[in-house]
Amino acid sequence: MRFTTKSANLFMHGRSVMPDGVSSPMRAFAQVGGNPICAAWARGSKIMDVDGNVYIDFLNAFGALLLGHARDEVVEAVSRQASLGTVYGLSTALEYELAEKIVASTPSIDKIRFVCSGTEAVMTAARIARAHTGRSLLVKFGGAYHGHSDALLATPLNLGPAAVKMKGATQGVAEQLNREVLLCEYNDEDQLEALFSAHGPQIAAVLVEPFATNMGFVEPRPGFHARIRALCDRHGALLIFDEVVTGFRFNFGGVCNSLGIDPDLVTFGKIIGGGAPIGAYAGKARYMRHVAVGNRVFQSGTFAANPLTMAAGNAALDVLARPGFYEALDARGSWLEAAIRRQLAARHIPFHFSRHGALAGVAFRDSREPMRSYRDVKTQDYDVFKKVHARLLERGFLMPPSLEEPIFISAAHSLDDLTSLAEALAESIQLSRAERAAADGQPTSAV
Repeated sequence: MRFTTKSANLFMHGRSVMPDGVSSPMRAFAQVGGNPICAAWARGSKIMDVDGNVYIDFLNAFGALLLGHARDEVVEAVSRQASLGTVYGLSTALEYELAEKIVASTPSIDKIRFVCSGTEAVMTAARIARAHTGRSLLVKFGGAYHGHSDALLATPLNLGPAAVKMKGATQGVAEQLNREVLLCEYNDEDQLEALFSAHGPQIAAVLVEPFATNMGFVEPRPGFHARIRALCDRHGALLIFDEVVTGFRFNFGGVCNSLGIDPDLVTFGKIIGGGAPIGAYAGKARYMRHVAVGNRVFQSGTFAANPLTMAAGNAALDVLARPGFYEALDARGSWLEAAIRRQLAARHIPFHFSRHGALAGVAFRDSREPMRSYRDVKTQDYDVFKKVHARLLERGFLMPPSLEEPIFISAAHSLDDLTSLAEALAESIQLSRAERAAADGQPTSAV
């Protein structure tokens, strides 16, 4: 039996000093209900809350922990650096070492700068694109999340009543910024062509996740990114690959390497920090020169490239660079895929499972067709997911508290972890669908 009293009490106390008792909204579990979890410790693939419940962790700090929790090499590097100082306000050899590793890993980039979050990285990349082109419009895709900077949470210029509501739309953004973002459906090349036809001379950049990871998990259609690249070239716009989630997840470097796409700017985060706060923007020298002292684009930060994060990032990338690391990680993903497909088929559940490397997702809808856009994502059964999430917590599995986040596999997950997740997930879906059908007055056989 799962206990939640201590977590509930902590969050009740936290609400007296913090909105919702959290510093980031997903932690409030608003989309799945129930008491949020307060963590106590974590190691490898396991995490324990303050009530003593232990979970196999498939949230993995929203993808920041590709090596799992408290990896020895990372812990040792951070501990060693902490004894030497946590922040200096000066550059360090660790900073240059990590920069060299990342630049060498991805042929599309010549230079890189570190910041403290993915939000800062994308915000600065967009600023560079606008400065370089002298244009103001940014194109992004429905369902995408590129951080909480004003420009990327603005209500898109072309957002009409029939359009998909932009994720993260917020009040408090200056009205003029709402005229500087265009929204396109992910995987919709014709719509993107139409946007360029109408606004081409004003478009500074197209901002895209190579794999859409903030709407569950949506894969690009073959040729989608090549079409974006061609349209940007034709109209003089920059292509920005947001690899805050995908960078170093599938291969050592940006996934642009394996996709054969040459973006102008690339943003990184999560994995490159080894579990410590980080963001980075990188790109061709002709674009990155804009942030040099005395040039046109300003960016600064007290904790940018702080030595604790640099130590953690170097240690993590050294592990990722070992021969066979990504092959072993992909094998874990393949194992989970086979197990989930087998379990869903055995229970006649018509949900679609998708995977690329160690990133996966289940589409909670009665279709075996993959999701291609945010419109597809919003057709899912959120009520069934909510019930499934609660059942998995009871069985000791921590999943992202949103249908619009993928399943994060780490190098710390054992085959037993993956096999048990597949069984628990399929059984929880089956029970939740039957419960939903009963509430709707449908016969159990209908599910």
